Amino acid sequence: MAKEEVHTCIVCGRPFHEGQGIVIRRGDLVLEFHSARCASKFLRLLVERSDASCVEGPIKQISKELREAAEKRREGHSKVIA
Repeated sequence: MAKEEVHTCIVCGRPFHEGQGIVIRRGDLVLEFHSARCASKFLRLLVERSDASCVEGPIKQISKELREAAEKRREGHSKVIA
């Protein structure tokens, strides 16, 4: 039986098992959060401390993509009365 990997939240330090929490891997960078609350706290700090010109473009692009996807879901769920 393979040993299950244990992660440690970078915000609060709590350990959590593989399959729980949020683990983001990007190249050599690994971000581990035991809960959405800790991930949200990290994201808020990241955006507040980053240079606006660095994050503004990706934020606008992602926001637009998510809004369009939500609109398509709403259109798909609307009832058609004939």
